[in-house]
Amino acid sequence: MRQGLIGGMARSICLSHGELAYRQTGDAALPALVLIHGWGGSSRYLEPLMSDLSDTFCCYAPDLPGFGDSPRFKPDAAEYETALERHSHRGLARVMAEFLDGVGAGRCDLIGHSYGAGVAIALGAMQPARVNKVVLSNFSTFRDERERKMIVFMHNVTGMMTKMRNLKFAHSDGFARMLGGRFFHRVPDDLQLLRDGLEDFWRMDPQASELTVKGSLGWETPNDLRSLQQPVLLIHSRQDQIMPPRNAEYTIGLAPHGQIAWIDDCGHFPMVERRNEFVRIVREFLQPQIAQISQIDL
Repeated sequence: MRQGLIGGMARSICLSHGELAYRQTGDAALPALVLIHGWGGSSRYLEPLMSDLSDTFCCYAPDLPGFGDSPRFKPDAAEYETALERHSHRGLARVMAEFLDGVGAGRCDLIGHSYGAGVAIALGAMQPARVNKVVLSNFSTFRDERERKMIVFMHNVTGMMTKMRNLKFAHSDGFARMLGGRFFHRVPDDLQLLRDGLEDFWRMDPQASELTVKGSLGWETPNDLRSLQQPVLLIHSRQDQIMPPRNAEYTIGLAPHGQIAWIDDCGHFPMVERRNEFVRIVREFLQPQIAQISQIDL
């Protein structure tokens, strides 16, 4: 049964695979909105966005298994192919569906950021009766096998960074700023924000980091996107260096009912770097009538 008004501090729920940490804000009587973080992160960077939207939604933001405060999958699936499937977008979408059952949420809207967008797409395709609308943030897919192999290579290079976790410099403020230069168009002055992001990156379970990448780079997700019958909004940033925007128009074109919104002067985290604009776009898509009333009030 869904509980009442809950703060944003991380809590956990026991699912069939083990514990899953999550954050929740907003009154449980409000429509459910599920926010799914990207690879190498956690629900922590979504807290301000959840706070902004908690007046009209009950927001849930889980930490995917092996990320943030969620332990990795129990090591009972010894076979590699089984473990790979569990870490795929569809495998993690099954975890999200069980999580929603566990917290008593029925129909919901989804916001998936970067890697989390793939999980949102899979959940929308697998459980269309449960999902109303889907927001994809800073996500794009490949157009052909050549691009797919190039993305596999880039992800492998990024994955090699996780092997630096034992180096002292890798935990320094200088490294946090350097990494921030890759993820933000303009690196935030908030040093604690950068430290938190770096901490989440190094906390990522090594096995989960490897398998989530390898399990998500097939043709399953583009095919799921083609099958979505829900309205889909892709929010993309012009200066994103992580998910280059050149394939954004192609990506949203796969969705039968897709549309795109661009944010200028922004990197990979528009909900952080251009927070007010991001919230406005989300509100206009998910609840256009309420958004129109808010504009009149202004």
